[in-house]
Amino acid sequence: MKRYVSLGAALCLAAGVVGCSGDDPASPVAGPAPVPATATFDVTDEAGHWFDSGGSVGPTRSLAIVKPGDKVAFLQTKSKYGPSGQSRVESFHTVTSLIWPADATPAERIDQDKANKDDHEVTLNAKGLYVFVCKLHPYMLAGVIVNDEKTEGLDIGEQLHLLGVTHAAGVKEAADAAKAFPSKSDLGLRLLRAFFVVTSPSNWKNYAQPAGTIYKPDYPDADVRVTGGAVVNLKKTLQDSFDIDDKIPALKTPATDGIGEVWVDTQYEVSKTKGVAYPSTVTVVDVAGPNKWKVKRKIALHDQKMNNAHNLWASHDQNQIYNTEWQGNSLYVMNHDSGALIQELDLVNGPEVTSKGIKCHDPAHVMTRVDTQQVHTGCNGDDGVVELDRLQDGKLGINRLISMQDPSKPSNQTQPHAHWMGHDGQTMVTPNSNSNDSTLFDFPNNKVKAKPETGTLPIASGINPDSTKYYVSNYLGHSISVIDMASGKKSKDINLLQNYDPATGPKGGAIGGLPIQTPVSPDGKFVITGNTLTGTITIIDAKTDTLVKSIACDPGCHGVNFGAKKGGGYYAYVTSKFSNRLIVFDYDKNNDGNVDDAEIAGWVVLADANAPIDDPGGVSGNPGMGGQGLLPVPNVYNGWVQKLPKAFCDELSPAQRNPIGAPVNTCPES
Repeated sequence: MKRYVSLGAALCLAAGVVGCSGDDPASPVAGPAPVPATATFDVTDEAGHWFDSGGSVGPTRSLAIVKPGDKVAFLQTKSKYGPSGQSRVESFHTVTSLIWPADATPAERIDQDKANKDDHEVTLNAKGLYVFVCKLHPYMLAGVIVNDEKTEGLDIGEQLHLLGVTHAAGVKEAADAAKAFPSKSDLGLRLLRAFFVVTSPSNWKNYAQPAGTIYKPDYPDADVRVTGGAVVNLKKTLQDSFDIDDKIPALKTPATDGIGEVWVDTQYEVSKTKGVAYPSTVTVVDVAGPNKWKVKRKIALHDQKMNNAHNLWASHDQNQIYNTEWQGNSLYVMNHDSGALIQELDLVNGPEVTSKGIKCHDPAHVMTRVDTQQVHTGCNGDDGVVELDRLQDGKLGINRLISMQDPSKPSNQTQPHAHWMGHDGQTMVTPNSNSNDSTLFDFPNNKVKAKPETGTLPIASGINPDSTKYYVSNYLGHSISVIDMASGKKSKDINLLQNYDPATGPKGGAIGGLPIQTPVSPDGKFVITGNTLTGTITIIDAKTDTLVKSIACDPGCHGVNFGAKKGGGYYAYVTSKFSNRLIVFDYDKNNDGNVDDAEIAGWVVLADANAPIDDPGGVSGNPGMGGQGLLPVPNVYNGWVQKLPKAFCDELSPAQRNPIGAPVNTCPES
């Protein structure tokens, strides 16, 4: 049984700042005494308030303002603000320094060797902005400004460090001061804006609003001190720099149908029975037929308290849909036709795993193995991938935990996130977010073949359709690593910020920052990536492995997956964490291998109050928000498309049935 949490009164931690809520402190709570600190953050699973300071600074509850020498605490074993004092997290997290002032010492930063459910604290002396992140769930942000009250304006700091950009070494080591960037720079302002968008649900982009509505995020109306001692108004500066005449457009429906459906994990949508402690629904969208480009149903799994549903895959016959909960412990099996629950597998406390001595915290992504139909789920809070057997009744049974460690090259806990499987079932690759490398696993020989280094915080991967190379997106490295599968060696890193100057901003040309999902098109021609910092979709030419184009996306651009387009070719479906639309990206309109004509063909608004939902209370918050993992049905990737039942194959073109012209095992024709 999962824990139940209700929120108590807020504690204002930013007295004197315009926009502070000024609420009274929470009443004393039962349980262990709180950690003595000036500012305390509850670590939570609640959308938008993952690090909860107990009070508001402008639109966010994730920012605290303290004096030099003050202590800051992060609570996971208990809560300071919940009246019961219970922990507000179900699974594992980290507290990791992401941004800090250039003159901060190593003692003023936090990192952990592995995911945990522990409390943490740090004493901060150097003035300026500190931001902390969870390496498992890197949208979880906490901000602290260390400010001298004698200084005019809140002191952001002269120069700042950003993990993965100015400081690639272990966070506990000293940083190279020469690499720090000015707080008054395009990068500095862009990061500040991102913080207030990410941590403020009121700032998420709502496409359900009437066309023409101005999208203008709110920020604290406070003066801040930046590089050179300049004092500027934070709200005016950010709005003047980024939020000019951004209007909600009129709904655009794609002119060409898709095939089948798209299942989307709307991870931040709240349903009434589950409440804010267990956000997420699955939103099913029709992309063909009489109700095309509309929401078909929503699935909350309220009885199971599905927590932050994150990624999906289908059985080979498409009858079962597998879904993970990223900030929980379970893997769910659902009926494709009805959305009904078939099975819940608790991968931490369930009898299926405890009998085998397995723990799989924070299951992130899920895929099937082509040759065996086994299901593989990455354990983002642990060190491996769980392998499950598909049983005759469509349910799953635990087989084993596969370590992503190379015995000849051990590392920190790997914490694999978005793995990918080879087209013939012989290989699997993982991005190891905690060890900054990737694992290439060889199934026939049952061993790790290679473990090449990548960039900082690798988070997603994609294998090309003939399993000769694969790609890894480095979230904090702002790059894509290209790895040869024959040798297991990295051939290059593609810098997604090659057309960006941290001081002045974009220089012209394609741009991507904080890249996440990065699949290869079923025909092997392009790699398409969602980039959350820049809010862009980037395209890499897989023949030359060069960055060729970017298209504007939404705040928190995140998920990408390919589905068949009616008549031939493919759409790339794209989701964003901080908006509620599913983008239909026609990256190669005439299927000639040239992306000069790439465009957003249309979109679907994922907020729909009239859509059927299994929670009798309906949707109660963040409607349609938090789009992350998504699954087009039928599955048209090489290897999987050949396993489809004939009824699905009849809808596909000859080229879609056989994406790279393999001579055997083609999808059945009509």
